[in-house]
Amino acid sequence: MRRLHFLLLAALFVAANVSAVAPQFWRIRSADEFLTGEIEGFAVTSRGELRPAPSVRKVATFTDPFVLSQVSSPNGDHFFGTGNEGKIYRLRGTESKAIFTAPEPEIYALAFRDGALFAGTSPNGKVYRVDPESGTSRVFYDPQQAYIWSLRFLANGDLAVATGVDGKLFRVTPAGAGSLFFDAPETHLRSMGQRPDGTLLVGGSGQGRIYAVAMDGSAHALYDSALSEISAIYVDANGTGWAAGVSNVLPSSAPARKDQKTAQQSGAGQSAETKKEEAPTTVEVGFSFEDSNTSATQAGAGELYRINSDDFVEVVRRFEREMIYGLSGGRNGSVLLATGPQGRVYEFSNGEVALIANVPEKQIVSISSAGNTTMVTTTNSGAVYVLNNVPSNRSEFRSAAKDVERFSRFGQYRINGRRLDGGAIAIAFRSGNTSTPDATWSAWSAPSTETAGSIQAPAGRYLQWKLTMPRPAAETAVESVTIAFLNRNIAPSIESLAVLDPAVVLISSAYPSAPQVVEATNPDEYGIFSSLEPARDKTDPGKRMFRKGFRTVSWRARDENGDSLRYSVAFRRKGSDKWLRLRDNIEEPQINFDTSQVPDGLYELKLTVTDAIDNPDMPLSDTRESVEFQVDNTSPSIASSDSGEEIVIRVSDGVSPVGKVEYSADAEKWIRLTPVDGIADSTEETFRLPRSSVQGKFVIVRATDAYFNVATQSVTVR
Repeated sequence: MRRLHFLLLAALFVAANVSAVAPQFWRIRSADEFLTGEIEGFAVTSRGELRPAPSVRKVATFTDPFVLSQVSSPNGDHFFGTGNEGKIYRLRGTESKAIFTAPEPEIYALAFRDGALFAGTSPNGKVYRVDPESGTSRVFYDPQQAYIWSLRFLANGDLAVATGVDGKLFRVTPAGAGSLFFDAPETHLRSMGQRPDGTLLVGGSGQGRIYAVAMDGSAHALYDSALSEISAIYVDANGTGWAAGVSNVLPSSAPARKDQKTAQQSGAGQSAETKKEEAPTTVEVGFSFEDSNTSATQAGAGELYRINSDDFVEVVRRFEREMIYGLSGGRNGSVLLATGPQGRVYEFSNGEVALIANVPEKQIVSISSAGNTTMVTTTNSGAVYVLNNVPSNRSEFRSAAKDVERFSRFGQYRINGRRLDGGAIAIAFRSGNTSTPDATWSAWSAPSTETAGSIQAPAGRYLQWKLTMPRPAAETAVESVTIAFLNRNIAPSIESLAVLDPAVVLISSAYPSAPQVVEATNPDEYGIFSSLEPARDKTDPGKRMFRKGFRTVSWRARDENGDSLRYSVAFRRKGSDKWLRLRDNIEEPQINFDTSQVPDGLYELKLTVTDAIDNPDMPLSDTRESVEFQVDNTSPSIASSDSGEEIVIRVSDGVSPVGKVEYSADAEKWIRLTPVDGIADSTEETFRLPRSSVQGKFVIVRATDAYFNVATQSVTVR
C-alpha cells in the first residue's frame, strides 16, 4: 500500500512540475522520526504511528519539590506523599489540603484500608496511621529501619512493609504487632505486588532481584536482573506480574539521625491552610525531545519484565536512556509506565510500546489507575496530572524544521494511515530561510483535511508542517507523511583543470594486465586522437604510467544539487579562434590522448561541464579555458666535433629543453653526461667527452628531451 502511495505521489509531483525531473522526498514514517517533532495530544507507537492520546490535565501543584507516592480512597479522595517536608496532601475534587506533616522528610509509601490512611516515612522512619479527615495520627509500627519503600495490605488485613537498608520485609497485624516476614540478601526491598493467590512479588535494590514470598513466609528468587534495582511491580487482572528494572543506586547505610520535629496529633493544629484551586483546566503539555540525546550514564537505563504465572520472567522492553519509576494498568489490559528524565508515560500492549503523554516536570515517579482515569505525580517540581482515556480535544504534531539544503520549491504532500477521511486530520505548512522558525517565516497555511494535495508554502530553504486532529477518534492512525520538494538548480562549478606532465597516463585498474606493453585502444573512437582509457569507475584515479606522445588532462568539478555531470573538452592552437572537439559528453574527470596526430606547437584547452542529464529543460553549465599545453613529438638533433683532447657534442631541440644526454662505449652501460654550463635546461646544450675515455671505441650518444623524444647517433673517435 505504501509503495502505491509513493508512486502516486511521484506522479502527482511530476504532473504539477513538468520541468522537475529530480524531485526529492522528505518522509516521516518511523517512531524515531516522529519523536524528532513536538507532540501534544498524540501518541507515538513503536510501530511508527501517530494515534490519538489521552487528554492531560494538571490538577494540583505543590510547593514541595517531590510528590513521591499516592493512594486513593473509596470515596474518590486522592492522597499524595511528598518531600522534603514529609507532608501528605488530600485532593478532594479541585481542593488540595495538607493534612499531615511527619517528623521525617520523605513519604515514599502510602496505603489505605478500613477508612484509615497509612504512611511510611524515611529516613529513619515509621509507619503512621493517619485519619483522612482530621489528619490526626499515631505511630502504627516502627520497623527500626532507615527507609520504608512500599506498603501493601494482605487479604487477611495484615500490612506488608518493605524496607532498607537491611532489605527486610515485615508483616504487621491490624493491631500494630510486627514480625520479620522475609530477610532478603539485598540492601533494599523497593517494590511490591500481589498475585491472586496472595503471593507477594517483591523487588530488591542492590542485587536487582525479583522474589516470590508466600503467605507462610517462604521465599525464592524468580529473576536476577542485570540492572541494580526493581523500582516497581504491578500485577494485572489476569495475574500476570510486571516489573521495572532500573540502573539506580540507593544508600547502602542509614543516614545519621537528626533532631526531628514532633508529629502533631491534632488535624486542625497541623494542617496547612486549605487551598482552593482554580477549576482544573487542560494545560498545554507538549512533547519536547531536545533532551533525547542524554547519555545513558546521565539518564540511566530501564527494562520492563513480564512475570508469567509459572514464574518465568522475561525482558519485554528495554529503554536505553530512561528509567521506569512506576507501573499501573491501562485500557484493554495494557500496562502504563511512568518514566524519567523525559517525563513520559508509555503504554505497553501486545508487544508494542506507545508514548501517550509527557509532562514538563521531566520526572514522573508514581502512577495509578482507576476506571478511565490515571493519575501521575512528578518531581522537579511537585505536581499531579490526570490522564483520561478519551482522545484529547487538543492534538497537534509539529515537525522539526526540515533543512532541504538549498532554496527549493515545494510540491505535493501525502498522508498515509487509517481512518483519515471525514476531516479526522488536518495539515498546514510554513516555510522560511532560517534554521529556527521565527517572524521571518511565512504564516501557517490554511489547514487542509485532504490526505494529499499541494503544499501551500513559499519557496525557501526550510519547511515545517503541523498536523492536527479536528475530529479525534480512537481508530485514527497516521502511518507516514511524505513531502516532495525540488532544489533550485545551481550551475555546476569547475574547481580545477590541469594538464599532467608529458607522457604521464593514468591507467584504470580494469586495464588488462597483459600484454605489459601499453598500447592505444579504439584508435578511431575519438576522431584523430587515440586513447589508453577503457571504461573506468569515476572514483578510480588510475595507475600512473608513461607513454611517449600522450598527454593527460585532469579536472575536478562539483554540483551543489548533486546532479549528474557530463564533460566536454575542446582544443585549439594558440592564437587560433576556432575550438576543435577533443571529447564530448564524458563522465570521468580525466582523459588521455595521443598528441602525435597534430603538429608541434602550443595549444589551449577548454573544459565545459553541464548538468543537462538531470535538468534537460533548464540545464546549467560552467566553462574553464586557456589552459595551455605543449605538443612536441620531434626528436632532438645531435652533432659532434673534435676539439683537441675532447669530443664536443652539441644537442639541440626545436621546442623543448634538452633533458638528458648519455653515451655508451662498445655497447656497455649508459653514462650520463653533464652539460658545460652545469644544467640541462635549454633547447641547446653542449657536452664534452674526454678523447682518452673513448679512443678507439664504438660510441653511441643518446639524447632525450623533456617530452621523452629520443635521438641517437654514433660518434667516430680516431
